[in-house]
Amino acid sequence: MTEAISNADGASPRDAVLNSIEATEERGLFDPHLLESTYIALMNHRYWVLATIAGCLLFGLLATFLMTPLYTSTSRIEILPDSPVETSVEGAREKMLSNEVAFYNTQYSLLESRSLAERVVRAGNLLSDKAFTAAYELESEADGERPTSQSRQVATDRAVAILLDNVSINPVRTSSLVDISFSTPSNALSAKLADLWVKQFMQANTDRRFAATSDARRFLERRIGELRRNVEESERSLINYAATNDIVTISSQPDATGKTRVDKTLTSSQIEEINKALSEARAARIAAESDLANTASGPGSTNVAAINALRQKRAEVAADLANLRTVFEDDYPQIQALKAQLAELDRSLSTESTRSRQGNREAYDSAAKRERQLQAELDRLVGEYGAQQRRSIEYAILQREVDTNRQLYDGLLQRYKEIGAAGVGTNNVSVVEQPRPARVPSSPRLILNMALALLAGIGLSALLVFLLEQLDRSIRDPADVARRFGMPLLGSIPLVSEDNFLGTLSDKKSVLYEAYLSLQTNLSFLTDHGAPRSLMITSTRPGEGKSSSSISLATVLTGIGKSVLLIDGDIRSPSVHERLGMPNKRGLSNFLAGDDDLSGVISMAPEFGFHVLSAGPMAPNAAELFSSDRLDRLIESQLQRFDHVIIDSPPVLGLADAPLLARKVEGVIFTIQANGTTIRAIRIALTRMRMSGARLFGAIVTKIGRKNELYGYGYGDGYGYGYGASADKEA
Repeated sequence: MTEAISNADGASPRDAVLNSIEATEERGLFDPHLLESTYIALMNHRYWVLATIAGCLLFGLLATFLMTPLYTSTSRIEILPDSPVETSVEGAREKMLSNEVAFYNTQYSLLESRSLAERVVRAGNLLSDKAFTAAYELESEADGERPTSQSRQVATDRAVAILLDNVSINPVRTSSLVDISFSTPSNALSAKLADLWVKQFMQANTDRRFAATSDARRFLERRIGELRRNVEESERSLINYAATNDIVTISSQPDATGKTRVDKTLTSSQIEEINKALSEARAARIAAESDLANTASGPGSTNVAAINALRQKRAEVAADLANLRTVFEDDYPQIQALKAQLAELDRSLSTESTRSRQGNREAYDSAAKRERQLQAELDRLVGEYGAQQRRSIEYAILQREVDTNRQLYDGLLQRYKEIGAAGVGTNNVSVVEQPRPARVPSSPRLILNMALALLAGIGLSALLVFLLEQLDRSIRDPADVARRFGMPLLGSIPLVSEDNFLGTLSDKKSVLYEAYLSLQTNLSFLTDHGAPRSLMITSTRPGEGKSSSSISLATVLTGIGKSVLLIDGDIRSPSVHERLGMPNKRGLSNFLAGDDDLSGVISMAPEFGFHVLSAGPMAPNAAELFSSDRLDRLIESQLQRFDHVIIDSPPVLGLADAPLLARKVEGVIFTIQANGTTIRAIRIALTRMRMSGARLFGAIVTKIGRKNELYGYGYGDGYGYGYGASADKEA
């Protein structure tokens, strides 16, 4: 065989073509987008999709008309937290919000609890309610015999399950409101159950409050009794100690910590009063001492007014005497009278001054004595207060014990009052809207059911399409050839009618001829001398279009001026002579069996211009014939006469013919039927061919029809020169 000559870059033309194709595939030009792949899958299985959706819609319509109408009644309640907190501190606010979320989640769970359903069954006596038992086909206790405890428990469990299945708890977003809804076949029953559910929830909430505080109240009562006795004993000890040690408290008040602070005792009060009196006595003594000192140079302060009056009178008399002496002599009677009066005034002044000095002395002595007495009493009280202060340490210890016991007692008493108030306080659950019987059924709703049926149909159809896509392991996108099998795609051949195959091929403007012309163009780049001179066309299994491709490729090569010999190598099941309408009395099997006479065996195909060597009679030992060297000599001899020798080979799977033939030619073209042969079978066939040493030029995908148009490989009307409609396509 002719070997490919390397080019300047060290790679053959064929390798350059393959590298170009592989590089294009790596860039993703042949990989459809996920959305495009989904659309293609849906279109390929559109009838299954439409049938599935239509079936689901029909089922939804029938289910809607067969469903029992249900009436829904709703009651709206408001649930407030037990202790709302107002704060602007970020950490405290987050903690408050976390606690509030937990509180409301707890309330929602309680509203859906089994215990609440059991309370409703008991409170509403639902097992004897004819409307309830008739709606859910339960045996009424009023109609049958007296039930046993076991049967009653079974009936209660069924009623509880029914209530839990039909109740709906729907919190109103961003609020403390909650909607409680019941859906039953009776509108009156729905309203009754919704009302019962709300009332029993409120009653259960109250019961939980009392139950939660009963243990705490009993504990606090015991502790309060103990602390009361402790307070009494500590107060008694304090009073006895104060009486024994003469500690008399006049005033006391609690400080910032709640401890009692003694502000004034009897001794401290006396000291304060004595100290004040001593200060006054000392001031009086100083004043008396000052008056006593002043009597040495003048009158005292006891009769100052009388002395001043006498002095004023004497001054007047002395003035009158002086005036008369300027006129009269001393023996003048009036002067004598004034002198006598003046002498009497002097005697009176002397008497009054003496008496004033004596009064000041007495006043000084009295003030000094009082000062000494008060000072002595103050000294005594200070000594007594000091001793009392030393004794007050024990008194303060006893006082602190009294204060501590009293604080504990007051705190527990206040907590006891708070728990009692919480136990009898208002419920934090209130009814906002009472349930009312519904006028129209809430279900079934035709539009909603049909929408759900449509969604179900879409989902099922998507699942069905996925399963069908996974089960369909054939080649639908020709671009998958390179990705899955590691060889280039040489051509894509449209699907045409077998009855008009030759007529379509003879029209050079048909899509079939254009497709094989494109294949011939790609073949011209595989070797350094153009299209391979000897090649074989095979497939995985029969019916994939290898014989049609052999005839078509021979026709195209003949059309460009090449001489071509087409050899029908499928001597087990020949078909070329039937398609071309030629005889098959003698052919390839005769030559391989030892008949060297080829005259009259090779003939020209009518209307196409290439020569044909038919398969000849069916041989029982085809593998042995292909193993001989006669086929090599045949090909070498015919290559001297023809430009190209094409062998229509048998299928690969199940036969040994194709691997034997592949070693005789320059290369192999592998034919793959679109939407036909599985990928697994194709891989097995290619593995066999590679193990035989065959040179695989590439693959062509045949019988591309409507399913493949979505991948961009369709051959619809208007393709090529506008004569695509002339090629009959299979429906």
